[in-house]
Amino acid sequence: MKRVFIDANVVVDALLEVEGKMDAALRILSLADMGKIEVYCSSLSLGTASYFMEKAKMSHSLIVRKLNIFCGYCAPTRVDASVVRQALDSDFTDFEDALQYYSALTEKADIIVTRNERDFIHSAKPVYNPTEFLALMEKELCQ
Repeated sequence: MKRVFIDANVVVDALLEVEGKMDAALRILSLADMGKIEVYCSSLSLGTASYFMEKAKMSHSLIVRKLNIFCGYCAPTRVDASVVRQALDSDFTDFEDALQYYSALTEKADIIVTRNERDFIHSAKPVYNPTEFLALMEKELCQ
């Protein structure tokens, strides 16, 4: 089973129900619900999404409820001292993306899904945008 890491922007799309982007993010989570893939995101992404939900004036109880539901489909990964050190020592020009990447590696992710593929040019793992990833999965599931 594929271990799929979703970047913070995909997490935010799902949790904030971003028009035009939410559908792809939710379809990825539905693949996890069907047992077709395992989905992971960094714990940092959950904090980022929470911040944006607060800025969108969501109540604390709604934020907690949405995060609890989300974590039923997407397992959080660690962002610890080792991940920070690897990110600092990496060739990534964006520190946050480096944290995401090395957090993905802690769970042995097979694929990274992000809306900013260019930010992961140093990735040793395949990187797809949500639409490309869903097309790949559709092709694989139809075989």
